Amino acid sequence: MSVSLHVRHEVTPDRVYAVLQGLSEDEPIDHVVQADRQITRLRQLGLLDQNKVSPLGSEVLAICRRKPDLWGDLGHYLHYTLWDSDTNKQSGFSWTYKQFTDAAWGLGTFGLTVKLRETITSSLINQAEAEPDIDFLVFKKQAASISRDSLNGVVGWLSALIPPVVTEKKQFQRRNFCSPELLLLAVSHSAKMSGADLGIDLLLTPQRREAICRLCVLEPAALDRTLDWMMPVYSHIVVPGTTAGTYGRFLRFLKWPTMSDLLPGAG
Repeated sequence: MSVSLHVRHEVTPDRVYAVLQGLSEDEPIDHVVQADRQITRLRQLGLLDQNKVSPLGSEVLAICRRKPDLWGDLGHYLHYTLWDSDTNKQSGFSWTYKQFTDAAWGLGTFGLTVKLRETITSSLINQAEAEPDIDFLVFKKQAASISRDSLNGVVGWLSALIPPVVTEKKQFQRRNFCSPELLLLAVSHSAKMSGADLGIDLLLTPQRREAICRLCVLEPAALDRTLDWMMPVYSHIVVPGTTAGTYGRFLRFLKWPTMSDLLPGAG
């Protein structure tokens, strides 16, 4: 099956949210630019089931209606983690989204110039060729679809993050804090991807710390401070580990959080 690695730049956070909200309220969405492409992305992210809002979509809407600033974080999380959770590996746009975000985080602070975007595009094409989860024959047909426009598609979603990681002058920068909601999801995702278990102390190894910071687009030096802010809010989900020593910080998950745990009044 053909898998496109392109991230459509015309699919934007504002348009996607407008379509999701319109469908949830049974209102017309004809005014949304290229509404059909927004619908496709919503289906890919699991927020729509056919043309009906899915349970996940309803939860995301309920969260964002209470806290509108969270749409950027939640949309980013869904884009970034979809490739890891898509067992059929059909969501190639998510691979590109994750790889570009990781590359940008690794660079730290830089200007999103045309030349740099071309350099990153070439690097992504080389990475895709070596990616074991991307069939090479499919890649041969689809690699050309990775372009500066693909990166623009990612930057559009990264620009919706609050606090921002893309400035008005089109400069990328890591941030010094993020929402507790995103951090909770990110720590849980990192734990599960590295084989952690519920109820058992989880050591925040350097590898796990980096994975969390990449997903949250967070400065590593800010992680512990942000964890200290998040954990009391979700003490029914994650608590400090019981292990003491010089190895580092330990956490213990009492349950794996879902989007519903972010709903107002949950827990």
